[in-house]
Amino acid sequence: METVVFIKFLIGLILLLWASRLDLRSRIVPNRVWKLFLAALAPFTLYEVLFIPHSAMEMMLALFQLLFVSGIALAFYYLGFYGGADAKALIVLSVLFPFYPEFGPFPLLVNGISFSFSTLANSVIFAPLFAIFFFFRNLVKEGLSGIGKSALYYFTGIRVYADRIPEHHSLLEFIDENGNLVRLKRGIEPDRKKIEMLKIAKQKGYVDRVWVTPQIPFIVFMTIGYTISFILGDVLSTAVLLLFFSS
Repeated sequence: METVVFIKFLIGLILLLWASRLDLRSRIVPNRVWKLFLAALAPFTLYEVLFIPHSAMEMMLALFQLLFVSGIALAFYYLGFYGGADAKALIVLSVLFPFYPEFGPFPLLVNGISFSFSTLANSVIFAPLFAIFFFFRNLVKEGLSGIGKSALYYFTGIRVYADRIPEHHSLLEFIDENGNLVRLKRGIEPDRKKIEMLKIAKQKGYVDRVWVTPQIPFIVFMTIGYTISFILGDVLSTAVLLLFFSS
């Protein structure tokens, strides 16, 4: 049973890494990825359901988590919290992981009721780690000289040449119609006019580099949450239990 669980987890991780790469590169994850996901892992799930003994309560919880997580996935999509690929990833995980996977000492913490929901919760909890990554990256690249007036940007963005705004990045700084440098707390989409204004400002020597923030697709965080859910477990449930028993 443990071998089946581990192989299933590894295949799922490889496919999620593939989906993350596609999403980072083009912001499009074609449906064939999720079809392959289902085809590759469905035999393992069928084996778990048909040949591994489970109590009636476990089967009821499996059905409940499928309906609950699928409902949340669709609701978040229609509310605009994330894209269609993220919703499909959650639904596929809820179908293919009806029972929380266990392998050797893993998960190290508390098992969640639903592996797919734990993946979602851990994705949200550990997303701020990217801010820490950006901070240390900017300390190395930018030093301490600019942290006084750009402290927030050290956690949320990177500096690039004003005439070379990379794809899938939002502007934290741009040039307005009066030729002034505007600084924002939240990034905005760089339209053609803003890009041209930045190029002109760069050519005139008014500005050299500007701060931008990468548009990191949520499926990247979901892949991290998937891995953490398998290794550590449900971090949110663990935190709630610790607070409950310490009070």
